[in-house]
Amino acid sequence: MRHPMRPGWLLLLVLLLGPTLSGCLSEREKTVRRLLETRECEGCDLTDASLEGADLEGARLKGAKLSGAKLARARLRNADLTAAGLEGADARQADLRGARLDDTRLWSTQFQGANLEGVDLRNAVTRESANFEGANLRGINLEESGLHGPDGPYRRSEKRYLYDVPAGGALLMRADLSGANLRAATLANCNFEGAILRGADLRDANLELSNLEGADLAEARLSGATWTDYSKCAKGSVGRCIPTRPR
Repeated sequence: MRHPMRPGWLLLLVLLLGPTLSGCLSEREKTVRRLLETRECEGCDLTDASLEGADLEGARLKGAKLSGAKLARARLRNADLTAAGLEGADARQADLRGARLDDTRLWSTQFQGANLEGVDLRNAVTRESANFEGANLRGINLEESGLHGPDGPYRRSEKRYLYDVPAGGALLMRADLSGANLRAATLANCNFEGAILRGADLRDANLELSNLEGADLAEARLSGATWTDYSKCAKGSVGRCIPTRPR
């Protein structure tokens, strides 16, 4: 009669086979394991990596390739994602508060329900529409920058606050942008349906053809903004756009 293997022998077997089993891991799996253990992975190739719900707070991911990565519900607070590629990544409900996103590529990245409160997005690269539906964007800084559409980055003209605007923009339905710094930002063709923009600074912003249906603009500053119909908001416009009278 055979006796079942005792727990002690099973543990010993796992310890003995550990190095052998680890040798069966792919390079991508080894990279993911190293990241989870050390939170150090600058320049790593994490394309399509499975990191759902991972605790990556403070991780150093500068220049990492994260296109198509599965980052839903991941904890990325204070992570350094400078110059990282998040093209097509799934970061729904991820926590990115305090994350560094300078030169980070956010092309078609999914941020639905994510927490980016207070994040500086001025130097992020959003060449194709990112999805921020229902995201916490309270207090973000997007001054003199923009959320670019699928036809390429917005190009500033030589004149201040004038732009060449391509079609398409970010999806911001029901996002909370309370107190956001959007001054002189290019937000043309964006979808703000049901978004919260209470107290946001939208002075001199470009909102041409954007969808603001149901958006909460209470106390939002709109002086000098280019409204959805291409008209200019008069000085002192707060909460609503008061068109500048034609001369």
